[in-house]
Amino acid sequence: MTTLPPPAGPYSASVRRDNLVFTAGQCGYHADRSLAEGLENQIRVALHNLQAALALQSATLADVVSVNVFLAHSEDFDAMNAVYREFFTADPLPARTTVTVGLRRGVLFEVNAQAVLPQHRD
Repeated sequence: MTTLPPPAGPYSASVRRDNLVFTAGQCGYHADRSLAEGLENQIRVALHNLQAALALQSATLADVVSVNVFLAHSEDFDAMNAVYREFFTADPLPARTTVTVGLRRGVLFEVNAQAVLPQHRD
């Protein structure tokens, strides 16, 4: 299990309300807050962090219904999709929005997600 880096501000990594789970943005930071090198590594670390944030609320990637992806560079879209598909494999895939934005220094990728848990799961 991935150990999440501590939040960089006053927020939770994830929050659960009834059967809905919302995650904060996850980047390619390791538990010690060092940033993974390179786009693909940052994406993998961020998606592992996303899995860990979901797990805090008893959720998995299979429960995710919507994802927001933030890229520092639009030309990284295809490379991002290749790594993203390693993590999201079940059909139907979650709905997704991908935008190019200014991110923190050195950060190339950020992701957050919304999940729906089955009513009977605690």
